[in-house]
Amino acid sequence: MRRAAFLIAWLIASIASAQQMPDPKQMSGMPLPVPDVPAGTVTARVIRGALTNPLPGLEVELLGADKKAKTDEAGRATFSGVAPGSRVKAVVVVGSERIESQEFAVPTAGGIRVMLVATDAEIEKKAAADRALAQGPATEGTVVLGDQSRFVLEVQDDALNVFNMLEIENTAKRPVQTAGPLVFVLPDQAQGAGMMEGSTPSAVAAGKKVTVNGPFAPGKTVVQFAYSIPLGAETIEISQKLPAPLMQVSVVAQKLGAMQLASAQLRERREMPADGQVFIVGQGGALRAGDNLTLTLSGLPHRSTWPATLALALAAVIVAAGAWGAARGRKIEPSSRRAQLQARREKLFSELTALEEQRRKGTVDARVYATRREHLVTALEDLYAGLEREVA
Repeated sequence: MRRAAFLIAWLIASIASAQQMPDPKQMSGMPLPVPDVPAGTVTARVIRGALTNPLPGLEVELLGADKKAKTDEAGRATFSGVAPGSRVKAVVVVGSERIESQEFAVPTAGGIRVMLVATDAEIEKKAAADRALAQGPATEGTVVLGDQSRFVLEVQDDALNVFNMLEIENTAKRPVQTAGPLVFVLPDQAQGAGMMEGSTPSAVAAGKKVTVNGPFAPGKTVVQFAYSIPLGAETIEISQKLPAPLMQVSVVAQKLGAMQLASAQLRERREMPADGQVFIVGQGGALRAGDNLTLTLSGLPHRSTWPATLALALAAVIVAAGAWGAARGRKIEPSSRRAQLQARREKLFSELTALEEQRRKGTVDARVYATRREHLVTALEDLYAGLEREVA
């Protein structure tokens, strides 16, 4: 997938996550530049556990600048006139807990803001209880496809690539085992389905299905897979069955020429330029488990298929003629034929093993992996059929 497609997909996820409150503990001690304050200004805000719990009246020390300041009612201690370029660190003691920021350099323009987060015993107790529940046995329950799930469509010279970038969300505090595995039924015209890097190892692509086995841990489980649909017609309809409720439909499609995206399941649709290209971004409401996500792309680049069909037919005639001529020239002994098939089988297995190792290391593109794997598996199936005929 092109970098711009990832950029727009990330933008959709950012819009959905903008309303989520970050965990202050994870941000504790991280210096953040503030451009709209005088140079040499450092602000340290002290809170306990949450942004709604500031700690006033505490002394904060700025090591490296030999400065001290007390926090105000909002929990902020402000240091002015710090020499630009100096390396400093904010430190505060809350009860018996000493909290330090990362060491940072004071910029020559603007200032720095840092947050120092003291431990909240009640929050920590609740978090510990949640962790214990998350490590316990799974219970029967349901999951949903979270609102940051999205579908990205990319047009290439000969195929429409469909990327499913999904998050299976378990809102319970315990692992959940659904009634059965989640099975994504792909469109009839889908080819080369394969899992993408970063997807959960419990997801497997085979044929026209992607199966995700439980149990599902609390929070989000990432499932990412892709498949291709050959170009040939000006209009392509994609209909993909969803095994779980989808909280929000989000689609990004790379636009070429007069291409259009239509769906009764999209309430909003707009075009956005990025990286010198144009993308169609669509969003819609929730879908139920068992519903089909249906998207129609029109105005696609297409070409006549008869030249390719003729070329394939001629190639088949040439191969058949060569095989017939070889058969007339000499007769292959059954044992020799079986040995050839077995050698071919070992070679295919070696290639398949090497391909899976490349996927595990992340050194092969998802589309290349999916296409090559499908070819190897098909070749192995044909080879085994040949071996069975030789035995018979």
